[in-house]
Amino acid sequence: MSNEKNDEHHQKGTGSTPGPAEGQPEYRLVQVGSFPEYHTTSDDEIDLIELLKTVWQGRRTIIYSVVAFMALGLFVALCSGEEYTSQVKLMPEVRQEANLGRLGGVARQFGVSGQAQPSEGIPASLYPDVTRSLPLMMLLMEHEVYAARHDTTATLYMYLTELNPPSAVDIAKKYTIGLPFTVLGGIRSLFEDEEELRGEIWLEEPSPVVQIIRMNRIQWEVIEDLRERINTSYNDQNGTIEVRVQMPDAEVAAEVAYQVVLFLTDYIKAYRTEKAAGNVMFIEGRYEEARQRFEEAQERLARFRDENRGQLTELARTREQRLQSEYDLTFNLYNSMAERFEEARITLQQETPVVNVIEPAAVPDKRSSPKRARIMIIYV
Repeated sequence: MSNEKNDEHHQKGTGSTPGPAEGQPEYRLVQVGSFPEYHTTSDDEIDLIELLKTVWQGRRTIIYSVVAFMALGLFVALCSGEEYTSQVKLMPEVRQEANLGRLGGVARQFGVSGQAQPSEGIPASLYPDVTRSLPLMMLLMEHEVYAARHDTTATLYMYLTELNPPSAVDIAKKYTIGLPFTVLGGIRSLFEDEEELRGEIWLEEPSPVVQIIRMNRIQWEVIEDLRERINTSYNDQNGTIEVRVQMPDAEVAAEVAYQVVLFLTDYIKAYRTEKAAGNVMFIEGRYEEARQRFEEAQERLARFRDENRGQLTELARTREQRLQSEYDLTFNLYNSMAERFEEARITLQQETPVVNVIEPAAVPDKRSSPKRARIMIIYV
């Protein structure tokens, strides 16, 4: 028994490490070589040497790709159809109502603005719609233009369909990117009649206001082409209108730009003066009627006095008075209608807007497209 106690005491007295007390952390010593290695280099860093090696290994692919795109860009730059742009700048008159002045505060209480407001006219946002409208497209298709490249005169419809063949790039797009649409168009043309394909424009007028237009497929395609070639913009800062027309021929571009501006100015004037012009026509008709009635009454009175000169009876005097009254009535009516007719004409002149041409249509001396240098840079 004593021996066992001595052994236990001997074990406690040796240099063995005592165990941790209950509830306290245990610490251990680990060799340094047993830790995992951590790389301090970030994955976002780029090794230029490895990158250059990768580029060098794929040098053939890069060279072939650059050469292929250079050839494609050269084909697009040289084989694209030339386009010329003619530009016109207009400045329509902007009329404003008078300011209410001191009564502006009182007027605003009743919902009336005291500031000057633009008079009635076409909103600036509708100018592009007017220049792309169907009536204008129909007029342009029937308008004759001079094609300097072909040295001939033809309608714009014939010029776009017969005298302006598609370029090599357009043909390539038609049979590559647009091949499905080309196939569908060919299938559809098999079931279309030649008369329906190239028929004339039908214009019906069920009423003085409403019109019904029927056109064939080729005419619709020409109209869509014209709408893409005509661009109109309005600058709200200085109030100018800019019309740009792009055509394969410089002479045709200038002529079409002039016709578009002429139609736009006439439309602006007609829109502003439609009511005043109708009023002038109505008063002019009444004026002619009053003048005719006055002249007839004047002739009847003169004829009666010639027939009864020197022998006027009471019955003759009564008839003369009646003719004189009719003459006075028709004269007053004729005089009143003449005054109103002049006032209506003055009002029409005042309501007619003035459209100033800042930059007229000119024949461009340089093509606007294709820009070959830019095309080559983009493709490379």
